[in-house]
Amino acid sequence: MNLVAVEIARFLASAEPGVLCIRGRWGVGKTFAWKRHLADAITAGQLAMPGYSYVSLFGLNSLDDLRFAVFENTVDHEHAIAGADADTFQTLLTRGIATGRKARPILEIVLPFFKGQGVAGAIYRSAFLLVRNQLVCLDDLERAGPGLAIRDVLGLSSFLKEERGCKVVLLLNDERLGGEAAEFADQIEKVADLTLLFAPTAAEAAAIALREDDELSRLLRVRSVSLGITNIRVIVKTARLARRLAELLDGRDVSVVDQAVTTLVLASWSVQQPSAAPPLSFVREYNSVAYLMRLQDRQPDADEQRWQEAIGDYPFAHADDLDRVVIEGAAAGYFHEELLAAAAAEAQERHRHNQRGGEFSRVWQDMYHGSLVTGDDDFLDALRDAGTAEAQWISPLNINSAIRLLRENNRGSEADTLVRHYVAAHDRERPEFFDIGSHHFTRDDQLDDGLRDAFAERAARHLDAREPMDVLRALGTRRGWDRADILVMARCSEDDFERMFESLTGEVMKPAIQTLLQMGRSGEQVSAGITEAATAALRRIAAKSPLRARRIAALGISLKDPAASDG
Repeated sequence: MNLVAVEIARFLASAEPGVLCIRGRWGVGKTFAWKRHLADAITAGQLAMPGYSYVSLFGLNSLDDLRFAVFENTVDHEHAIAGADADTFQTLLTRGIATGRKARPILEIVLPFFKGQGVAGAIYRSAFLLVRNQLVCLDDLERAGPGLAIRDVLGLSSFLKEERGCKVVLLLNDERLGGEAAEFADQIEKVADLTLLFAPTAAEAAAIALREDDELSRLLRVRSVSLGITNIRVIVKTARLARRLAELLDGRDVSVVDQAVTTLVLASWSVQQPSAAPPLSFVREYNSVAYLMRLQDRQPDADEQRWQEAIGDYPFAHADDLDRVVIEGAAAGYFHEELLAAAAAEAQERHRHNQRGGEFSRVWQDMYHGSLVTGDDDFLDALRDAGTAEAQWISPLNINSAIRLLRENNRGSEADTLVRHYVAAHDRERPEFFDIGSHHFTRDDQLDDGLRDAFAERAARHLDAREPMDVLRALGTRRGWDRADILVMARCSEDDFERMFESLTGEVMKPAIQTLLQMGRSGEQVSAGITEAATAALRRIAAKSPLRARRIAALGISLKDPAASDG
């Protein structure tokens, strides 16, 4: 248990009134950690105060609002974690009405001051009288409305401690207090008995967020710590998605689940905390072998170097089909089950092969990266032999690196032989495999001309013969797509889309159009023109009548053509 946890536990176990301030950056997980520590104290019987009230100041705009919020959210130990509900509030109202009846003679005297609100209004305002000898947590102080000043919140906290015998916990990001930061810094020393900075290490954050002791939680803890993730909110959201992923991969080899979850932790970090993590585009295109090859031709910029350092020791060498499905799932918040199942089956075969061999990876790791004395010819011979023997399991980016090295070291004929062998080894692949654009090559990868030509020749023999209209209808039915669907739809013009959209009827129309637009934003190079052409076609249809325009606007399509002149 870290020092912050120790101090919180000590505060909760004591019945002595006091004010505890816990400050930390937004999103680091202060609220989640507080609730975890509160739950631990309740379970251990170490919560001294009999009642508890949790209030977020987000949107509260007056001191009266805050006072009543403290009252209406008051619960006993039994409801402390679940929070207030209709039943707990009914109990409070019953107590409040009883209090109001006893005080009725006094209330009748002061009613004029409530401007005709009557006894009910007076009881509403006097409800705060019931708040005493309890634990109160005031969260999101920096997000209070403009009518609720920080000095009023601190004043109320001091009042609850001194006059009502309460223990008060303040949770906030003091860096976002804006113009009230100076006053807070001056007043908090007078109000708080103890101020704690909540800045957990990666190990502490993982321990707070992942309490279970199952295999998945243990893997998530290891991977989160490896990346240095300190944001508890990110870890919790990732864990929720990981459990769904594990359900979908139930029955697969442990190595497949490990790969998928490992990729998910990295991708989810990129999606949820983009200011700290490598961007998703970098994760999609990352390849450790290709990256090192690029360093031969140019120096990385500062961002690339920082991102490489962040994941250099992480067990993610490059994105295969399974990784790409997981990455897109992290971005979308759900997984395409059909694509995931197919990619997992392929990954399982590859993992089983690697358990038996994996010589290509060993050549790179042991002879190239792991030794300064390996002879050039020894390494190149081993690379050629391993590339030939394991061609079926090697990614295009990695085989390209091997082919380039052979060609650059005056072994052009061996490079050409390896190209032919590699293409033949993938003879039964889906047609889209031979689309170079699907493998995230960049200009820095210097794609070998021989490999490019061989792929182009193979791709030309496998043109997808499906009708675009059939693919569009399938998008509406499946509400998902694969790489082959993208290649078909990328061939369509504005005229094609206009004709197809007007041919769609029934329940499939709306999901087909929406899924197509999502496909166009998928980040694939060949999909760049899909959204543009489809949107232009929808604008054409909208221009044909007011009601059509209304229906298309309901799809979230802007009817204003950005290319149109305002003059």
